[in-house]
Amino acid sequence: MTLSNIYKQILIVVSLSIAVLAVLFYGFSTGESGWDDFALLLMFAAVIAGIRLIIEYRHHDKLLKQLQVMTANIVAHHPAVPLFVEPSNPLKGIADQLNELQSRQQDEGKSIRNSNVELITILSSLPVGVMVIDSTHDVIFANHKMSVMLGRDILAQVHPYTQDVRNYQLLSLIENVFNNHKSQHEEVQSVGASPVTWDTSVLFNRLDNDFHILVIMYDISDIINVKQMQIDFLRNASHELKTPITAISGFTKTLLDGAMNDKKSLVEFLKIIDQQSDQLAFLVQDVLTISHIQNGTNYDYKPLPLHDFVNSELASYKSMTANNNVTIHNKIPEHVEVIADTTTLTRILRNLVSNAVKYNRPNGEVNIEYSDNDSFWQLHVSDTGIGIAQKDISRLFERFYRADDSRTKQKVSGTGLGLSIVKEMVDAVGGTIDVKSQRGVGSTFTVNFPIVKDDEKQAEK
Repeated sequence: MTLSNIYKQILIVVSLSIAVLAVLFYGFSTGESGWDDFALLLMFAAVIAGIRLIIEYRHHDKLLKQLQVMTANIVAHHPAVPLFVEPSNPLKGIADQLNELQSRQQDEGKSIRNSNVELITILSSLPVGVMVIDSTHDVIFANHKMSVMLGRDILAQVHPYTQDVRNYQLLSLIENVFNNHKSQHEEVQSVGASPVTWDTSVLFNRLDNDFHILVIMYDISDIINVKQMQIDFLRNASHELKTPITAISGFTKTLLDGAMNDKKSLVEFLKIIDQQSDQLAFLVQDVLTISHIQNGTNYDYKPLPLHDFVNSELASYKSMTANNNVTIHNKIPEHVEVIADTTTLTRILRNLVSNAVKYNRPNGEVNIEYSDNDSFWQLHVSDTGIGIAQKDISRLFERFYRADDSRTKQKVSGTGLGLSIVKEMVDAVGGTIDVKSQRGVGSTFTVNFPIVKDDEKQAEK
């Protein structure tokens, strides 16, 4: 063992030194010259033993320093090179234990780093905004969604959160949590051209001797819009149902109260009751149509000569166009043939043409055109009518929604469900619908129908 060897070397050096002194003293006292050579030999052996002692000590000291460095690295969680010691060395047990400790620490560190990477990856891909703020008001983490919500690039380096958060309501919410050390939850609204509502939780997270603030934001604008659409649907549906029912009930009671004896009034009132009954029937039919679309439909795709098909549909609009002084132009080339479901295409075309005529100006025009590309064929219905304000286009396909409150400002009949039916029918067949409009100039509705090939048509059947 190293320590035993050092002790032995020290003992040998001391013994040889004493022996040299004893031989020199004895030779000096007796005066014999032969003892000098023997003393010189002992001195040489003592020097050799001293050199071995120095080598053993330096090796031992180096090993101790390596153990100290390794221990310091373990304490500081720094990587360290494994230390290999001879089996006979008394420090081998300590070195092996430190090697094992270092290995376990590296494995645990690697596991923690992998977990942190997985956690950051998960947080970065969440559909909610996440931001972590330390007790010094600095952002130490923010995911990509939070950057999108706040509308600015969030630096990866530590920086004050006020550099990213500019919304006054959100700033106040975070400051309240910093001051009160209590978590809070509110709905925060953005300010801009397109307002957004965030369901926001600011959580106070207590650590051992510190704390963090966790900000979690979720965009609930769609949920709020759906709620508003439900409210609008119920309000508008009740109004649309109430109007014809009130008229029918009122004129019926008037007739029963004696007005039926006046033939002129009788005919006039019965015409009104008949019109309102038709309006009520149309409304119920439109609601049933929407329900039918949502429950799924079996489509019967077949080739259609589009020009002739449109002409046959336009024949039913002669009286309507004559009353409104509107001219309809079928600009679809005669050779165009498409594969489509007749019922769906009929309902879409009738709703678009009907609106184009009703919302047109006197002596106006309606143009029906065709175009195509590799994936879709397009049906364009344009008019020279009153147009639609840009603020109304985003809500144009909502049920019962009418731009500019046309129910009262414009004498245009209808259920308010036509365009919503068109939108749901187009979505059901995998198409899209676009609107371009300008107030006082007119509107163009473009329906993109997916091109159905013969093999796909057979599959539908």
